Amino acid sequence: MQQQLIQFLAALANGRTRGRFAALAAAGPAGVAPAGGDDALLIAAGVVQVLDDGRVRICEPGIRALLGHAREGIPAKPQGKVDLLPRQHTRRLEVLRGVADRILGADERIPERELNARLEEHVMDIPGVRRALIDEGILEREADGSAYWRAGEG
Repeated sequence: MQQQLIQFLAALANGRTRGRFAALAAAGPAGVAPAGGDDALLIAAGVVQVLDDGRVRICEPGIRALLGHAREGIPAKPQGKVDLLPRQHTRRLEVLRGVADRILGADERIPERELNARLEEHVMDIPGVRRALIDEGILEREADGSAYWRAGEG
């Protein structure tokens, strides 16, 4: 399966084969007449199938199988950790405030090293979330980064 995924990506990296794949996708389930070498790469990758009448078409189950295989290689997100901050500002603030509530008590001042250790338990992107907490005014810090605290409480 790994080899087929590599073959498919290699085929898409070639402009002519990528164009052929697009034409096959546009043709739909009825398929089109075969085109030799370009089709051979896509057939070997398992993303194009030969019909009984010799025509070729996109093999959706083959593409889904490659996608499933590729997803298996992605490490699972640890349960309960924030991996991406929402784009919508209201939701983003909600998530950041929730993180701040879990990592820092009222009137508590902690060094950056401690903040990072606490963030590590709750988020995947420690520097990104730390920066967002400051940028959104949820946390404040000393100019040199030596101490962090909840905004309005320090």
